[in-house]
Amino acid sequence: MPRPVRIAICQFASEPPTTGSVSNNFAKLTVFVSSAADQRADLIVFPEYFLTGVIADHLNLAFDEGHWLGDLQVLAQRYNIDIVAGTIVERSPNNSAHLFNTARYIDKHGRVLGEYRKKHLWYLEKEYLQGDLEEHQIFETDLFKAGLLICWDIAWPEAFRALLRQGVEVVIVPTYWVFGDVGEVGQGHDPQGAGEIAWLDSLLVNRAYENECCVVFVNCGGPQELGFLGRSGVALPFKGAVTRIESAEEEMRVVEIDLEILQDARSVYKIKEDLELKQRQGLL
Repeated sequence: MPRPVRIAICQFASEPPTTGSVSNNFAKLTVFVSSAADQRADLIVFPEYFLTGVIADHLNLAFDEGHWLGDLQVLAQRYNIDIVAGTIVERSPNNSAHLFNTARYIDKHGRVLGEYRKKHLWYLEKEYLQGDLEEHQIFETDLFKAGLLICWDIAWPEAFRALLRQGVEVVIVPTYWVFGDVGEVGQGHDPQGAGEIAWLDSLLVNRAYENECCVVFVNCGGPQELGFLGRSGVALPFKGAVTRIESAEEEMRVVEIDLEILQDARSVYKIKEDLELKQRQGLL
């Protein structure tokens, strides 16, 4: 039986951290949520750090845990749409010096169905963020079994395997992936970023095939000359990249997929089945 889902991927270009940028970014998010709802999207996904941009030099823009949650819940209910509002850097309620990069899945009823703190930090983030130590978990939405990962997590097959073992169907990956992060060494080998783009594109598709799931990857948008890559997309086994935003610029796109394809993928590739067998045999 068909299982159609309409997903809006929003390659959002955040205003750089300044006075007033947070409220401006939230106002723009509201416009995109409204547009996605008008296009009958079931879910809209934004990038990592959508609200502030990277705050390495602006740690005052970290928020108390759940500070923006109420506003996002109101939006989800008003527009009758599920929302993954990228990530927000939040202070730990147990230690205000500890900052976590947090993503949440809020459904159209305003319920928080899933919450995830970034586990695998990019090396620069380790200077000011804490990586979470909790195990990866899936959660149920009205439409699918979901998991949340963030940016650099996509480079870790183990993160996806943990979700696959639990029967994940859709893995949502808010991201802030820009070319400049590879530094002078990386740019010396790959001055145009062609290799980085090829790797990023292949990661999205490979993770979908390897884990018999849909991967929703939403990167930040911005000027290419400033190192923004774009490449937001949705991938499925058998299909590869169902859609991909080739440009680095800000763009929202709505794509409809049929999750019934995942049942076919698991009957053909049998990766989850073999994984479970090897676990029972003590091979993993």
